Amino acid sequence: MYKVMILLAASVIFVGCATTPIASSVAKSTPSERLLAFQQKTPSTTSTLIVTRDEGFIGSGCFYSLAINGILAARLDVGETSRFYLEPGEILLRVGRDPYGRGLCGAGQEYRTQRETILRPGEIKCFRLLIDAIGATDIQRSEY
Repeated sequence: MYKVMILLAASVIFVGCATTPIASSVAKSTPSERLLAFQQKTPSTTSTLIVTRDEGFIGSGCFYSLAINGILAARLDVGETSRFYLEPGEILLRVGRDPYGRGLCGAGQEYRTQRETILRPGEIKCFRLLIDAIGATDIQRSEY
């Protein structure tokens, strides 16, 4: 009975946990081999998008993907941040499981969350990639 209670308590603790935000200024930079698009600053790409993946246990064994306007832009690990240089205008962000994931990391690749935003010329916007307690991804505006 004692073991059952410990197991139940542990599962409640883990299920109740979701990821927690981390400031992009203290997050690790995503390695260049997992930054796949929008890395060149040009005269027309005057807007900057910063995306930081939360820290936490949930989903920590897998990369999660970020697509910008339908183009796979990055594969992010826990506590990583990435910068993207974009032309101003309406932007569609989509996050979900890594399309290159294998085994358990490949499960649920069809489930994605999308958000739209508008970038003005010269604007910098920050977003966080988070994973809730049931493993669903989301992308939300962030202050940092």
